Amino acid sequence: MSRETVYLAGLLHDIGKFIERSKNYRVHDKYNHISVGHPKYSALLLELLNKNVSFFQRFSNELIDLVLYHHEPRNDTERIIQLADWLSSSEREEGDTQEKYYTIPLKPVFSRLFNREDKVYGYNLTPLSVSECFPAEKPNVSIEHYKKLVDSFLGELSALDNDTQLYYLLEKYLWCVPAQTTNYVPDISLFDHAKTTAAIALCLYDEYEAGHLTREDLKKMDQNEKHHFMLINGDISGIQDFIFNIPGKGAAKSLKGHSVYITLLTDVLARYLTRMLDLKDANILYNGGGNFYILAPKTCEEKFINLRSEISQTILKFHGGSIYVALDYISLSPNDFSGFNEQWEKIKDKVNTLKCRKWSEIGLKEQFQSIFGPFGRGSEENSHCKLCGIERGERDIIYDPESDKNYCTFCASFIELTNNVKDADCLVIKEVPPKTGLTVKSYMDFFRTFGFEYIFTRRTNISKENAKYAYLLNDTNFMELGFRGYRFGAYQLPFNEKENRQLTFREIAEKSAGDVKLAFLKLDVDNLGNLFFKGLGEKSTISRITTLSRMLALYFEGYINHLISANKWNDYLYVVFSGGDDTFIVGTWDKVLDFTREFYSKFREFTCHHPQVTFSAGICLFNFSYPLTMSSHLTEEALEKAKSFRDNGSQIPGKNKVSLFGEIFNWTEFDATRNFKNLLLNVIAKNNKNNKNKTFGRAFLFKIWKSTLGFKRILKDSLQGRVDNVRFWRLAYYLRDIAHEDSEILIGEYRKIVINNVLGKSKDDKIKNIMIIPAAVKWAQMETEKKEGKD
Repeated sequence: MSRETVYLAGLLHDIGKFIERSKNYRVHDKYNHISVGHPKYSALLLELLNKNVSFFQRFSNELIDLVLYHHEPRNDTERIIQLADWLSSSEREEGDTQEKYYTIPLKPVFSRLFNREDKVYGYNLTPLSVSECFPAEKPNVSIEHYKKLVDSFLGELSALDNDTQLYYLLEKYLWCVPAQTTNYVPDISLFDHAKTTAAIALCLYDEYEAGHLTREDLKKMDQNEKHHFMLINGDISGIQDFIFNIPGKGAAKSLKGHSVYITLLTDVLARYLTRMLDLKDANILYNGGGNFYILAPKTCEEKFINLRSEISQTILKFHGGSIYVALDYISLSPNDFSGFNEQWEKIKDKVNTLKCRKWSEIGLKEQFQSIFGPFGRGSEENSHCKLCGIERGERDIIYDPESDKNYCTFCASFIELTNNVKDADCLVIKEVPPKTGLTVKSYMDFFRTFGFEYIFTRRTNISKENAKYAYLLNDTNFMELGFRGYRFGAYQLPFNEKENRQLTFREIAEKSAGDVKLAFLKLDVDNLGNLFFKGLGEKSTISRITTLSRMLALYFEGYINHLISANKWNDYLYVVFSGGDDTFIVGTWDKVLDFTREFYSKFREFTCHHPQVTFSAGICLFNFSYPLTMSSHLTEEALEKAKSFRDNGSQIPGKNKVSLFGEIFNWTEFDATRNFKNLLLNVIAKNNKNNKNKTFGRAFLFKIWKSTLGFKRILKDSLQGRVDNVRFWRLAYYLRDIAHEDSEILIGEYRKIVINNVLGKSKDDKIKNIMIIPAAVKWAQMETEKKEGKD
């Protein structure tokens, strides 16, 4: 029995459920002795594949037997598959018995967070894509839908060449298929159940082969408290400083390269560990946003500890402490899988503690000079790198005329990476022998020290040899090209097609409507840790954790590309990074504001409008020449202000806010700001059309702005119960006096936002900030700003 056979049995043990629901296949009579239905269909499929697909012909009937008997095991290996199945699926909650089980849709995991009962939403049966990943209200699931999906799946399986392709095909077709439709709540996909079962099975098999897991242990697993597993977590710190620590001049050339490097470094480390520990794709439970989780057998403990030391020393050597990877693990017993969210939180806390003791895992005394210095020998002007500080002699130093700075070849290579990424539609990942003694001159050399090469390119440029290592970007139709899989990520950049180059930040800013400004946007999901720890429930385990992680990543890494493309924002938005649960974008100020609102609206739709699944955002506007490092820090501060803002009478921050023009708004207030801005612009447009006064627009906005002076004091007094009614009526009168150019609509909206709200008469209790009007005026002023003479 091979390890790969056990792994494949884990992936395919329940594939029969998918086949059976199509009602298009009949099982052999020879399987009549099996009491449970779906294992028969799993075995039937494998028999067909064994006859028609060369990849499966490498495996004996042992693979068929493992899936056929995983509910009624006859030997220890079959018991391993049974136990892996149990540990993966023990979180299923009991539900109503369904007679037409083949019409039950997969329920979104978001819809049931915090014990919410929502029977409206479900997923349609459709192959995974960045545009077809949203839940539907009352989805239509039928035998015909299953038939179509199964036929497409089997059609692509015919060209299968390796288990990585199988892994991605299973995700493509089973992401929307419920793992269970009878007697249980169907909120776990068949893919997530298959993935986690395969990961667990491989770990158990290694433990069994090492003699750490006995036959008695397998028979009494509900009483087994032995540690057979390791949950590994790696988390990169120092990301934001690393990404934005570049000169403002010419920043667009390398900013994306810095960001993509962090993404690739996370991937390199996860792949390196799984490669060295002899694990599979399914063992990487999550990989994104600068951190990863791996499930490994306990037998790997000593080897992992040695690898951790090696990784830390390598990163310290080449990054000099600017980047740190906190890498640790906890041991798990089978009993820990029934409360996997607690284990997820435990390893996360352990890694966060390690961040406070950086480099302790390699010995502070032993590595004192490498960590604390002194570094270098001192150098003359222009003979060291302006970014990382390394001196000539340790690494080649080159001059960049655009930024008028000197960079080492390693830091300069991020310009090359940005250039490669800007219009790539696929990524080649090749395994090469690790080159520990290599002189690192570029990011690629650094990856080679771990045994990997990453090449962004166009599919039209890929050789036949490299195709088998290629991953299609943001497109799941990889099999027709003979590729290895697919990856989601926001890689493409604003581009000048005529000159075949990316746009500079100045050129992006000049595309703005009105004022020539860049907007910096940082957003992330509110209370993410609470979603996993409390939202998933006390009995949540591994497959529900991976489902939530994967779906969040799908939105931030996949859907964002569709949203930008569908709205034709590609040449206006520079996505610095988007992954895991957060996003950072630089772009024309007007399109960034449009994107922010649409991205939030779609996120609410994606998460079934769950009241506790939201994100907050910080938006700051700058001249294109403003220092990049300062811009990013101010934007980060704006996000923190939005997250820490407390509504009147609230003891804790409510989050779910956006910071704009220095003010904190909830999303209803953000909409009201935009709507009032549009009212102002409509007034100006109507007046200009009638040619009453060509200078009316800017003067009109100035009068509206003048009428808002003192709003901060008014708001402060109102929150303390002091309201100057006379002042408000004078304010309304003054507005009426200057608003004779247009309709009562503007007056009515002004009154609704200011007077009724502050006096407690507003019908919409979500609008509490009267700074909506000054913000709307500022918005309108920027949109009507003339571009002549702007710098």
